[in-house]
Amino acid sequence: MKMNRILPSIVILGLLLVLCPVSGEESGIIGGATGTYRVHCNVDGARVYFDGELVGEIQDNILDVPVYLTGTPYRSYSIEKEGYRTYSGPINSVPAKGQVEHIYVTLNALPPVQYGRIHVLATPAMSEVTLDNTPAGQVDDSGILVIYDVRPGGHTVVVSKEGYISKTSSVYVDPNEIVKLPVTLEPVKYGTVSVNSVPPGAGIYIDDRYMGETPVMLDEVSIGTHTVKIELPGYQPYTMNVQVSGEAPTVVNADLVTVPATGSGQAPLGIVPLAGALAVSLLLARKRS
Repeated sequence: MKMNRILPSIVILGLLLVLCPVSGEESGIIGGATGTYRVHCNVDGARVYFDGELVGEIQDNILDVPVYLTGTPYRSYSIEKEGYRTYSGPINSVPAKGQVEHIYVTLNALPPVQYGRIHVLATPAMSEVTLDNTPAGQVDDSGILVIYDVRPGGHTVVVSKEGYISKTSSVYVDPNEIVKLPVTLEPVKYGTVSVNSVPPGAGIYIDDRYMGETPVMLDEVSIGTHTVKIELPGYQPYTMNVQVSGEAPTVVNADLVTVPATGSGQAPLGIVPLAGALAVSLLLARKRS
């Protein structure tokens, strides 16, 4: 029974398709007749884009791009390859059915980059070197590190090693130039900091790094300005900026202040007289009554 109902519908649909054919242009469906864009280019392997979409690569100086006549017309093209200037242009025509529209492009090579070199002559050996915030290597026992393929222009070189003060240098490299950069790192110098507190037993932090409890004598604090913080539960934190030198010890004496008590349960002073006045008024009112 179900098959008998379906067969008439199929027959009617077939008759409609035969009697009333619908073209691709009327239906909006992409398909049917095609034309071709033929792109001519002097560089094989160049990538071809139509309206920003990759459509292929040049082979034997040619790329054929078939297009459906019922599709949306392309408006622009671009051709690019590393080492060449990108070429872009408009598409002003659409190929007719079976026809070929030719696009001719000549890519021009970019001038080759003439790299330079930086010879870092560093003391001490085994120092770490960065170029423009990118690791460039380590100075070997010879005290030399050669940085190859440096683009012309300004650069920042940082040489560092644990136990030494890092040094930053600005260098300018011309095309095909070899720049020699001598760098000597100075050892980090230390001073002494004596920290005491009343009461004792407070935690000590120098530049937010825990250093122990008071009282203490710290012997290896680098010369310069530091922030000393002293903390003890129940007391307000104590903070002080100190200047450490390599001569006399820097002394920090902190008299810690207790944290004010809160929630003691005592009534504010202004409420007590008010409560007394209310009580007297009630007593007088009862006697009169």
